[in-house]
Order: sequence, then C-alpha cells, then structure tokens
Amino acid sequence: MEKQKILIADDSEMNRALLAEILKEQYDVAEAENGAEAISLLSKQRADFSLLLLDIMMPEMDGYTLTREIRSFSSIPILFL
Repeated sequence: MEKQKILIADDSEMNRALLAEILKEQYDVAEAENGAEAISLLSKQRADFSLLLLDIMMPEMDGYTLTREIRSFSSIPILFL
C-alpha cells in the first residue's frame, strides 16, 4: 500500500526535521521552508498531498495568507503548528 503524503511548511529547519523524523515511517514527507515554496509544491502536486502541516509565522508569506491562497485551488486539510 502506498503511503499518504504530507507537506510540512515551516521556516525552522529544526521543526521540519523533527516532524519529518516522527512521520517518515508512516507517511511520505515533503518540506517547504516558506509559503511561496509550499504554494509551488501544492500547485504542481496538489493531488499527491493528504495533509499540510503549516507554521503560522513565516517570512515571505505567513500561514494565514498561505491558507487563503491554497483555498483558491485546493481543499487539502491544514493543521497549524
């Protein structure tokens, strides 16, 4: 059975690494270090992701703005960190 894919969007490399380590056995994990990178990944592979774990405070685009952008093209579940 294929693993579900989760996207972690957080500007903290340590937070991304910790979450990826916790989740990697049960999920395929992709990482984005800012909102712009997350938008790019989601727009290219939106059907691939089952969940977005999202930091609220990020440079370039905060979590709230990113959520509004994502909602214009996807209904992916989002959990704020």
